[in-house]
Amino acid sequence: MGGFKKVLTILFVFALLLSLVVMVSAKEITVGLVVQNASALSQVRTMDAFKKLAEPKGWQVLTGDGKGSPEKVASFIETFVERKVDAIVVAMAELPALEGAIKMANEAGIPIYAIDSGLVPGVACNITSNNFIIGAEMGAFLADKLGYKGNIVAIGMKEHHGTRQRRETLNAVLEEYPNIKLLADYNVRYTNFYEDAQKAMEDFVTRFGDQINAVWCAWDDLAVAATKVLQNFGYSREKIFVVGADGHPHAYAEIRNPDSPLIATVAQEFEWFAAKAVEIIEQIHVLGKSPEEVLITKNVYVPVTLVTPANVPEEDKQPYRMPWE
Repeated sequence: MGGFKKVLTILFVFALLLSLVVMVSAKEITVGLVVQNASALSQVRTMDAFKKLAEPKGWQVLTGDGKGSPEKVASFIETFVERKVDAIVVAMAELPALEGAIKMANEAGIPIYAIDSGLVPGVACNITSNNFIIGAEMGAFLADKLGYKGNIVAIGMKEHHGTRQRRETLNAVLEEYPNIKLLADYNVRYTNFYEDAQKAMEDFVTRFGDQINAVWCAWDDLAVAATKVLQNFGYSREKIFVVGADGHPHAYAEIRNPDSPLIATVAQEFEWFAAKAVEIIEQIHVLGKSPEEVLITKNVYVPVTLVTPANVPEEDKQPYRMPWE
């Protein structure tokens, strides 16, 4: 009989511990998530994935769209602080322009986790792709495809740390291969980037015409904009090709089309940006681990994949599995 009671006691303790684990893992928290500009597909994918992963855990996710304005992003952060959220996630933002809002969150004891936004004082970490690697993949493919000689134009945006790093890597490629000439370079306005990229490409075609052999674009939306302009002017992939980055469905559709100038992109795993943010927040705010234990480095990198006609995924697919699969 004594042995039976001992077994019951052990089972009771085990059940109690299990219930405590369940209670901890199901802890409800509130997270404020703001993106710089929800007209960019990368930011929509990140926001949607975060909600898809966080809400089944019982978390409340408050969202905001800065519509390309740092002032609006700062306003959302301040609102999240006033709502006393447990954590704030800022995606694809211009952090140097958010100093006051970041300070306000820090003073309130609310940590800020950045996604693809770089690092500034007051931010716990930055979850991102290594944009130097993205730039290297883009530049190396472009140079190889050109046969290390020819003329290119570039459309980028220096205000974002990631696209700026990709552009800086292109400079290294051009220095290595001096027979590749940069005819012109354009910096788009973030608030109206698609139309701005189209106008830039129209200007390039008008000025340089058949001299252009390739177009380097900092991300896929710009690449698709440039591609549509080239198609309107009657250019195919055989005459001028376009290289982008991000790995969006509309870019894949162009890559699948052998007549489209868009031939390559570097796929970022935006859904895994969100998954990593959820994992870090859960480790620290739900399971009670210290930030020092969870965040070994301030930059948390997610892999990337060069996508060309040789490995472009089927429709509605990515060249990687989703975090919920």
